[in-house]
Amino acid sequence: MSGPTKSESDQGPVTLTISGEKFTEKMRLVLDFSREEARALRHNYVGTEHLLMGLLREGESIAFQVLHSLGIELEAVRRAVTFIVGQGPEAVVGEIGFTPRAVAATTLAFSEAGHLGQEKIAPEHLLLGLTKEGEGIAAGLMRAFGTTLEKVRAQTFQAIALASGGKTAEQPAPKSNVVTCRIDGRDLDAVDALIEAGIRSTRSDAAAWLIHAGIEANKPLFEKVYGTVAEIRRLRVVAQSLAQEAAGSGEDSKGEAGEEQSS
Repeated sequence: MSGPTKSESDQGPVTLTISGEKFTEKMRLVLDFSREEARALRHNYVGTEHLLMGLLREGESIAFQVLHSLGIELEAVRRAVTFIVGQGPEAVVGEIGFTPRAVAATTLAFSEAGHLGQEKIAPEHLLLGLTKEGEGIAAGLMRAFGTTLEKVRAQTFQAIALASGGKTAEQPAPKSNVVTCRIDGRDLDAVDALIEAGIRSTRSDAAAWLIHAGIEANKPLFEKVYGTVAEIRRLRVVAQSLAQEAAGSGEDSKGEAGEEQSS
């Protein structure tokens, strides 16, 4: 497993200055779990790796659902963090500060929440903050578990959009793993050659293998595509929020007009 190789605490822990009132109840739970994970490893700081474990330990939020869908699980992350950073020499007593990267990720989470029209930071905003920060151990771990930060962002924005309403027009149809398409003679020859050589057993198997090979060979392109899709989904969420606010204001105006006429 590739990834970061040193602790984030080299610059020393600092105090998180965002007021607790700016966090949702689930987000406060994530922070509590993050501190507990840090103490369990005898770390005198909360880094992005502990924040990631806090998100996974919370177990119910949009952030957890996205990470779980991408195959990122708590126990595997714990093992990876223990291997990468190691355990501290002794139990930690007193308050635990945040690393500069963890503070940066949390601050970016506040910014992400604002862009989505939310006043409080929720776990999904923290996940977006971790991907936006992009250089901490958490970001390295997400990459090491076989995904990209752009894909994490895209799936998070999609999940936020679905959770915010608009499930009829915006909710995509369930994905099928069956794709029907026409290919030219040269491509069909390549598929049949794989079968004849015993590399693949059926045309469907051969075609799926070639599609996957093409994706792997064009990873830089797909990372840019995922990033573009993530931005489209973010803007969609913002647009939905603005539309809901406008609809609510319209209803309020109608109610006020009705009251004036009746009086």
